[in-house]
Amino acid sequence: MAGQIVFFVLLLGMTGVVTAQAVRPLYPTSGTVSSAVDDGSSPQITLLRPFFYFGRTYNSIYVNHNGHLTFTGPLRDFTSQRFPQRIRDIIAPFWTDLDNRGNGQIYYNQYTSGSVLQQATQDINQYFPGLNFNANWVFVATWFEVAYYPTSGTVSQLPKFGIKLRAYV
Repeated sequence: MAGQIVFFVLLLGMTGVVTAQAVRPLYPTSGTVSSAVDDGSSPQITLLRPFFYFGRTYNSIYVNHNGHLTFTGPLRDFTSQRFPQRIRDIIAPFWTDLDNRGNGQIYYNQYTSGSVLQQATQDINQYFPGLNFNANWVFVATWFEVAYYPTSGTVSQLPKFGIKLRAYV
């Protein structure tokens, strides 16, 4: 498990003893690797399914290096802004100033079959039991061990962020 970030969950036993339990990775750390450019972005990624977001339908996405995804073009901004804002079409799970030139990777991948769809379906239904969710497409973006700017070359302790986008049918 060298080089991987592992999340720990603290469980309190009836006797008051605290133990740690390793939890599986959120989603696979694999896929297309984005370029090593400070404040960069992936090229335009054609989505395998249309994505409906705030009343609009999108067929492509950008994985931006500073922890956000956009639909209408790449975004270099590293300082987060209040919502709503001038950038309406954004998903910002970890909007901060990152620099992947020294270490770390930014991965993205899409899935239309297999264990990732099963895992996404199980995860959503576990936390939203009345939804009866069934994933038919998952998009995963991962900022893996990417350091904060200006500390390029250091190993950050950022958790791996997986973003699940579902196409509606």
